[in-house]
Amino acid sequence: MVCVRPWKSPLTLALGTGLSLCALTLVAHVYLAGFEHGDGFATSTTLQLWSFGGMFLFGAIPAYLSARYRVVSPVAVAVAIYGLGLATSWSALIDSAQSAGAGITPTWFDFLLWFWPALLLIALLIGGIEYGIRRAVFNNHSPATP
Repeated sequence: MVCVRPWKSPLTLALGTGLSLCALTLVAHVYLAGFEHGDGFATSTTLQLWSFGGMFLFGAIPAYLSARYRVVSPVAVAVAIYGLGLATSWSALIDSAQSAGAGITPTWFDFLLWFWPALLLIALLIGGIEYGIRRAVFNNHSPATP
């Protein structure tokens, strides 16, 4: 079996995942802002703080809890939601940045940027369910004492 290098601490994994999602969002924002009709994901500093800070927290909190409690689903759900949201919305984001008025309809990624706290709660809820199932299964398999 191949052993993946263990993370030094849950905080290291949390910072790495959070900064990765934040950096990817920033790169996409700057790329889209470079088009003629593009202004990126957010036009004001407050909205940028909500978007970029939210993507950091959306990656960091599930990653920390995954490493701390040894569950897989919180970080897997968060990264899958982020990746699928960006992948399915990318062509619409490019179209809206290249032509005036094309960005009227929100995309899945816009939904992610605005409502990340609700999606974070969903990822944490799924992680809590996994944690409960693991505790129930592993506690029931302990050898019986005479």
